[in-house]
Amino acid sequence: MNLSKAKVADRLVAGALLRLLAPLRFLRDLRAGYRERLDVRHIAFVKFWGVGNAALLLPVLQDLRERYPAARLTAVTLPPNVPLFERVADRVISVRVGNVVQCFLDLCRAILELRRERIDLALDFEQFARSSQLLLFLAGARQTVAFDTAGQGRAGLAEVRVPYRHTRHVSDCFQDLARAGGVRREKYRPGGLQPLTEAAAEADQWCRRAGVPPGPLVVLHPGSGDNFPGRRWPTRRFGLLGRRLHDDGAVVAVSGTAAEARLVREVIEASDRPLHDWCGRQDLEQLIAHLARASLLVSNDTAPVHLASGLGVPVIGLYGPNSPLLYGPLSPGSAAFYDAPPCSPCITNFNYKTSRCLNPVCIDAIMLDAVTDSARMRLRRRAAERLA
Repeated sequence: MNLSKAKVADRLVAGALLRLLAPLRFLRDLRAGYRERLDVRHIAFVKFWGVGNAALLLPVLQDLRERYPAARLTAVTLPPNVPLFERVADRVISVRVGNVVQCFLDLCRAILELRRERIDLALDFEQFARSSQLLLFLAGARQTVAFDTAGQGRAGLAEVRVPYRHTRHVSDCFQDLARAGGVRREKYRPGGLQPLTEAAAEADQWCRRAGVPPGPLVVLHPGSGDNFPGRRWPTRRFGLLGRRLHDDGAVVAVSGTAAEARLVREVIEASDRPLHDWCGRQDLEQLIAHLARASLLVSNDTAPVHLASGLGVPVIGLYGPNSPLLYGPLSPGSAAFYDAPPCSPCITNFNYKTSRCLNPVCIDAIMLDAVTDSARMRLRRRAAERLA
């Protein structure tokens, strides 16, 4: 079951079940009567989709741990996010979406395990998915805090509903929801993500074996994961950018998942230079360790933008179907290119981040010379900072 099918199943099946269960929430409230103030001993949070979202959520979860230091923290998420949430949670329950049966069984297992452990406070960080609400309601959480996203009908089973505001960066929205759960609201803090020691050592070894020379490291990321391909800046422009920065003396690497091998190959071929191929050679922890070594990341609107932001690495983010107002890079020295027509953004939390556009002129409008000038300026600034 791919990402698109999972979204359809969530909208149709989970949406129908939410409507059916709404009367049960009313009856449960009638039976509950007087409720004593929460003694928060066990907290659960849900964030299914998006490694980038998970990276943005980490500082919020760190604040949550400080606010409730004695409470046990359980995460429910998809497998790609597990390494990030293991940094802060006492336990991570993984829900696989490989096929419908597997997903259903994993959701049932998560519900049973949460019911057995008795959840005092549940935080639902999903902005549009409905299945997270079903999970927490059936798990019997004493109090659930959830986003109330206009037009989604997803928060009807929650005790505390936080309006999702589409004019704010998603990191601020996560802070809003955590504040409703008792966490002091803070602005996003770049630099809160650190590579694991073992992964950092493996990255060092890989660079030595690959003969990566010393010098400023620039990482180019031409993919967009399973997300809308219209997010992708043309690979030829990535390649020409890599050529220019290589000729300036930078070490240039091209990253991507194993499924993005074609994109990485096209970038390297277009560059006509010996760029380093990082495609499919790294798991998430190794990617974090490699990004931590970088002086600059140039990336489409996808997860590495937020991983680099969490590491405090400057980012040049390329946007078109989505807006940097919502998902722009947050590390110091970063920049976002966004020269979009009136139809952008076309992928939002109101439409399950789905677009049928076949001609993404918005991302094509970003010019190579402008990105090159921006990259060179940021590399000069990083070099000056190191000398200071």
